[in-house]
Amino acid sequence: MKKILPIIVIGILLISGFGAAVTINNKSEELTIRDDLKFSEPSITDENNYISIQIDEATSYTTFPGNPVLPVYTKLLTFPFGTIIKDVTFTASFVQVKELSKEVIPAPQPSPVSSTTVSSTNGKLVKNHAVYFSTNTYPLTRLSYRVGAGMSGNDHVILLAVQYYPVLYSPQQHTLIFTPEAQITVTYESSRNPLSSPADNKLLIIAPEEYNAALQPLVTHKNQYGIGTTLMTTEWITAHSPGRDLAEQIKYAIKDAIETNSISSVLLVGGVEKIPIRRSYVSLWDFEDEGMITDLYYSDIYDAHGNFSSWDTNNNDKFGESSDHVDLYPDVHLGRLACDSVQEVSITVDKIIHYETETYGSDWFNTMIFIGGNTFRWSPGNDGEENNLIIMGIMSQFAPKIIWTSKGNFNRRTISNTITDGAGFLDYSGHGFEHGMGTYTPSGLQMKQYLTSYIKDQKNGYKLPIIFFDACLTAKIDYILQDTLDYSKIKNIVTFLVKALGINTSQRIPCYAWAFLKHEGGGAIATIGATRTAYGGVDSGAGKMSIEFFSAYNSSEYLGQMMTQMQNGYITDVHDDAFTVEEFMLLGDPTLKIGGYPTQ
Repeated sequence: MKKILPIIVIGILLISGFGAAVTINNKSEELTIRDDLKFSEPSITDENNYISIQIDEATSYTTFPGNPVLPVYTKLLTFPFGTIIKDVTFTASFVQVKELSKEVIPAPQPSPVSSTTVSSTNGKLVKNHAVYFSTNTYPLTRLSYRVGAGMSGNDHVILLAVQYYPVLYSPQQHTLIFTPEAQITVTYESSRNPLSSPADNKLLIIAPEEYNAALQPLVTHKNQYGIGTTLMTTEWITAHSPGRDLAEQIKYAIKDAIETNSISSVLLVGGVEKIPIRRSYVSLWDFEDEGMITDLYYSDIYDAHGNFSSWDTNNNDKFGESSDHVDLYPDVHLGRLACDSVQEVSITVDKIIHYETETYGSDWFNTMIFIGGNTFRWSPGNDGEENNLIIMGIMSQFAPKIIWTSKGNFNRRTISNTITDGAGFLDYSGHGFEHGMGTYTPSGLQMKQYLTSYIKDQKNGYKLPIIFFDACLTAKIDYILQDTLDYSKIKNIVTFLVKALGINTSQRIPCYAWAFLKHEGGGAIATIGATRTAYGGVDSGAGKMSIEFFSAYNSSEYLGQMMTQMQNGYITDVHDDAFTVEEFMLLGDPTLKIGGYPTQ
């Protein structure tokens, strides 16, 4: 067994593109894997008052606001569950020092893709003086890494995300310190605590008892198509599962189902009043935040050592703080149907069954809709449309239908009619809010909007797209009336008048992303959106999430696999931004067969 396991690991690493030079220390049972890296000469480009640095082999860039933007080489490695990563080191045979004529450009301040928080100060270049006036290099070290437990396909694994910086920047010396070649060495111990059996393609549905009857057709359908599906009620979990509150009890129930039933996917059925959503007190870089809601809490079951990932390691009942050790990597593929009634359960179940049994081979699925405009009106170009073009290149096998403000066709009728025609996917890049989406015309003087109330125009039946919202707030499933009143410039007066009429301003309202799923007779089969304010960009933020999501299409059979690959990819490339990973959620079935099943 000791000889077989290293061979398995080597195979996994070869598939992921990592070198396979392996050394085995029989006395300590330690294994080492080495990979040789080579980097081409840095390309230096003038950027007015600054310069930018590019290296062809870089897979990402540093994005911390105010700090220098430098190329990064990243790699995500997978090991059998229970593997212990002992150390990750590097050696460089030689270095080159390159003189610079200007400072390296700083990363811009975060730019929210929310119409209520747009400001000309967003996106500005503001140097972090603590870095630029320091005698130290940036970053301080060339190598960093993150270890976690997660998923590869449907298998539970240990994930190692490695970040290597081929150039260090010395701002006071005005130099770059470049390593053309390097060798990375990973030292690890083979798995001592594997799960009892590998994960199967099995689904656990968690819902309140009142939804049982409406969910039975879905359970039957999934089992007929080889997805072993069981239904567990929140009432049963409350009575039998450990945990400090219902959210933690649900998480422990998922852990037990992994270990006793080898599940790989979880579908939560119910809005926040039926199935609670965890509030995480994650912060965005160094910016304090009041917290946000996230379903990633439910899918991140284990830490790097195979222990329960509580998200509250300091035991103060505030989850996801920077002082907590949060693994982040999902251990199950997870989605939610935010149903607030039996009728909504019936509608969404009917959609899933028809989509999976009727979509395969349909011409409409080969179409993809792209919607965008001038997101950040103070910056040159139409950035939302540019983001659409990136996704268009990734999803080149789909025939594009383009709705852009620059084309003058971003309007209610065009969007509704285009969705009515049917499409496999829809990519939106622009501003978002709880009750709609909107983006600016090229002049930046007018915002074009498409609101929740317009979704009723969509008559696409079961020709249902999967939608990604590169935007703020569209999946804010804890949306209440007061949130809408807060948009008013005289919100205090408006709130007073509404309350004087006896209206409860805390009443729940369906958020925009969920409204597409609950719409009977059309809409969408699934949506991915942010529960809070999202930030723009293709190297980090919402734009980067959309790139990771669609990049996972060709290697995914089921929707949850795309979601998990997106999360894994983002954590690997942008390891200091838990906020964005946590806020994006899947509203839909994680075991949805993308494009449907062939006729049985």
